[in-house]
Amino acid sequence: MKKTTALLTPFLLALAVLAACASQGAGQEISEERAIELARQHVTFEPGKVEAVKDTEENRPVWRVTFYGKGVSAERPGAVMIVVLDRKTGEMVSLAMS
Repeated sequence: MKKTTALLTPFLLALAVLAACASQGAGQEISEERAIELARQHVTFEPGKVEAVKDTEENRPVWRVTFYGKGVSAERPGAVMIVVLDRKTGEMVSLAMS
């Protein structure tokens, strides 16, 4: 009995790990919070405001995360950075700054 349990334990552990990975599978998207966290790594200024919206770019579901510099408005232009991330992988698709 102990030998059977000892042989099955690694197998069952591997199945549990595979099941956990599969639950995060193809249908899952990164959260808005995670998208902002990933995009913030590319920002080169102190943002005052952040917006994240779901969008599609070339048939690819993306997060479009926009960072506005402190004090930026229509009357007071300043630093604005848009980071576009793949909604499934978190991979950066594009980056624009003005």
